[in-house]
Amino acid sequence: MCITPSLSVIVLTIGSQGSTVRQLQRNLNARFQDFGLMASMSLTVDGVFGPKTLMAVKYLQCVGGFPVSGRVDEATWQFGADGVLGLPELSIGTRRTSVAAVQRSVLAAGIPITVDGYFGVKTSKAIAAYQQRLGLELTGTVDAATWEMVVRSRLTTLPCAALLPRRARR
Repeated sequence: MCITPSLSVIVLTIGSQGSTVRQLQRNLNARFQDFGLMASMSLTVDGVFGPKTLMAVKYLQCVGGFPVSGRVDEATWQFGADGVLGLPELSIGTRRTSVAAVQRSVLAAGIPITVDGYFGVKTSKAIAAYQQRLGLELTGTVDAATWEMVVRSRLTTLPCAALLPRRARR
């Protein structure tokens, strides 16, 4: 786990500079290494939140199921710092953008599901079918192991692949 500065008040965005941006860039490089994209997506750790860092943040937000704003808030920071362990567990009753992202991945895997951003009983059953197909523990929730598979499925599919530089697209 990385050292996490308190971002409850700080939001990083284009133009930000300093040690927190350097840590963000190191975290992004660690995620790109996890994703097998270091050759084409690595960032220079210079403490300047410029266009390349912005592109990297947007890509990270997309694969993590966050709104793609380019602004680093606490949720984006946690995913950058801790990978899938930094993503929230999703279960019945959850309503957010990340639920819709997971639903899209489940649908892309050929499992019928309504993409509405609400995690209800039908979503839980579809998640369990997705988990069974992938050989994961059947929890019907989106835990770290399920997030890992969802994130991996989003690395090279639309809309996330469209955020990659041309040389990084597979």
